[in-house]
Amino acid sequence: MVNIRELFHKIGNLHNKISVGAGLTKVELKHQFKDEPVSREIEKVLNRLSELEQIAVEASKELRQLKDIIYEKLDPDTNKPK
Repeated sequence: MVNIRELFHKIGNLHNKISVGAGLTKVELKHQFKDEPVSREIEKVLNRLSELEQIAVEASKELRQLKDIIYEKLDPDTNKPK
């Protein structure tokens, strides 16, 4: 059985991968199109990637709040009430 601590760790890692992946994709797109004007379509993609990065960061903040509440009531390693 997976404990709560492991689940929070896995979810945090997934948020991080989303954020970093979106950021790196945005940088790569900017690099690919650095010598030409950015089309409206590419600009939309860049904006969506920025939004995705921000949403992942916000989700991580909310996850930390949830973690604090749960850790207060449960032992994160045994999943049993404190």
